[in-house]
Amino acid sequence: MQRKNLLDMIFVILFCCGVLFVVIPMSLILTGWPGGYSGEQSASREGSSAGSPAENIPIILQNRTFAGENISVITRDGQNQTPVSGVDYYINGKLAGTSPEDGSFTFSAAGYPSGTVTIRAVKEGYQEKTVQDDFTNNQTLELNLYPFGLIPLQINGPRNSEIDIVFLPSDTSVNRTTNMKVSLSGYPGGQPQFENDVIRFINETFKMYPSNLSKASPISGNYADKFNFYYYWDGQTFADAFDGCSGTIPGSYWQKVTFSDLTIILYSDYDGRYGGTISQPAGCTNPHGLGQVYLKIGAGDSYLGMHEIGHGLYGLMDTYCGNSYYIENKQNPNIWSSEAGCREAARANTWNPDTCRQIQDKENSCLKGFWKWDPDPDIMNESWNGEFGNASTKRIVNVLNRIFS
Repeated sequence: MQRKNLLDMIFVILFCCGVLFVVIPMSLILTGWPGGYSGEQSASREGSSAGSPAENIPIILQNRTFAGENISVITRDGQNQTPVSGVDYYINGKLAGTSPEDGSFTFSAAGYPSGTVTIRAVKEGYQEKTVQDDFTNNQTLELNLYPFGLIPLQINGPRNSEIDIVFLPSDTSVNRTTNMKVSLSGYPGGQPQFENDVIRFINETFKMYPSNLSKASPISGNYADKFNFYYYWDGQTFADAFDGCSGTIPGSYWQKVTFSDLTIILYSDYDGRYGGTISQPAGCTNPHGLGQVYLKIGAGDSYLGMHEIGHGLYGLMDTYCGNSYYIENKQNPNIWSSEAGCREAARANTWNPDTCRQIQDKENSCLKGFWKWDPDPDIMNESWNGEFGNASTKRIVNVLNRIFS
């Protein structure tokens, strides 16, 4: 089964997780993936302009001894891998030519000294990018140019074989005193703060596997190589994280970002407690139809973020008792529609069947006709503590294995 179809089958319901939690500020310790993730590209920063769509794309090739007389540059669109035509190439400051429909350009190395050679590729509608390459062992440079606004952070492979995660900033947040939405002038701190928040969020959620997973279902050691991470920033396109349960995203975003497996609306940090309301929860996931799965989450809410990602990527159900949607999420469910079903699954997996219990909250007179196995503290219950239990972990690992098999 194709990976995209598999993901589309998973996301069939609206998840909403408005729970009371405490935001605990965490230090920004950003190291290299997988021990930590600091990002791959030095993107342009807010404060200085993010640039115009017609901004040049410099590609700098330094200190090389060419392998052959002719050097080929092949340019593709980073989103769909189609050739990019009409790219103007400047070599050492002089226009050398323009790419045809196949996105290729060839120049003779004979006319250039063995010192520093600078190639600038200029294409309207694409963002600035700088790369280095060495032609000592090859005669071809392959470039992926990304449309203006889409910033690649960690690219591990073609998007049709990876899980593509895109972060989008919100220009709304909450007032912790009134629990009301606050309209902001963009994302506080601009692009530098947003990029830092995105990197920190990746470190504190996706990077946490397998430490937050049950050891009963080991995850592949190279799972991190199966994700591509981007963020979208053009200084104009913002989501509204507090327009309904999961927020809203401008239609222009979906027109430009057509490949995202999961879009994460990130709203700025706030201090203290936020309990939310039925229509304005702190975190919420909404599939919103095929190809437009998204969630909203606070930049510092890593545990709730893991909870929402559990919904958005893996189709996990809430295990708390509240105003949510419940269904036995076959195959490999993390809740069951009967106690007998839970106990049967437990025995099949050599788990203790006596751990099965009905989803309920006696203090709030809440009782659901579903049973769970994962013991507390359970991320799909607590949202601010614990780990993914045996049932949730088995589903996560099974989904990843099926996608990458």
